[in-house]
Amino acid sequence: MDILKYVVLVFFFVSSLSMIVFVLLHSGKGGGMSSLFGGASMGGAAGTQIVQKNLDRLTIVSAVTFVISTILLIFIYK
Repeated sequence: MDILKYVVLVFFFVSSLSMIVFVLLHSGKGGGMSSLFGGASMGGAAGTQIVQKNLDRLTIVSAVTFVISTILLIFIYK
């Protein structure tokens, strides 16, 4: 049970840090950091939209992992 506890804690910390990074990379009203990674290489708005979609997917996966690991930690430490 100790190994499971540590594995879930690692998932919890990795998903929380990645979620922070991915949310901060999202574009706000002014373009944001995500335009830096796709705008110049693919020639404009099309590259930025692809980066935004992938960033959305990564954020969702990170959030789901965070929620699942939080629920597992609740049951482990109960």
